[in-house]
Amino acid sequence: MMKSMMKQLASEVECGVCGGRAELVREVRPIAIDGRSAEVENEFYRCTQCGEELYLPGMMDAVMRRATTRIREQDGLLTPEQVREVRRRYGLTQPAFERLLGVGVNTVVRWERGTVPQNAAADSLLRLIGQFPENARFLAELHGVPLGGEQQGRPSAHR
Repeated sequence: MMKSMMKQLASEVECGVCGGRAELVREVRPIAIDGRSAEVENEFYRCTQCGEELYLPGMMDAVMRRATTRIREQDGLLTPEQVREVRRRYGLTQPAFERLLGVGVNTVVRWERGTVPQNAAADSLLRLIGQFPENARFLAELHGVPLGGEQQGRPSAHR
């Protein structure tokens, strides 16, 4: 819910819908992201009168990070740190790396923040350019992206 829908009062939260008292709840729930799902602990406030569920700033982001971590583990995907390492290996900013990969704006930002997992195809592409610099050079030429910090002879440890 939006920040305007709730008002924090000391250790309680007031429901922006009915004005009732909302209590902190922790439940394990399935969270779906891009057609994939993971069960994670979800923390939110639930109104004791109308049942409305409220999220304070940062709560939903934390749930999404937990779900993304679980999905990455289940699917064997690279971690945010590993994605960042591949990008930095070639001295690219996040927008330049997005152009290199041919993905949408802010996609790499979300991968590196851990709020959205890459799909299996993108993960394979990340592994290919991490392991074989010639693939990164090919994509850089194809998409007109200058490579900055490529380190030849140091293949990535990601397999």
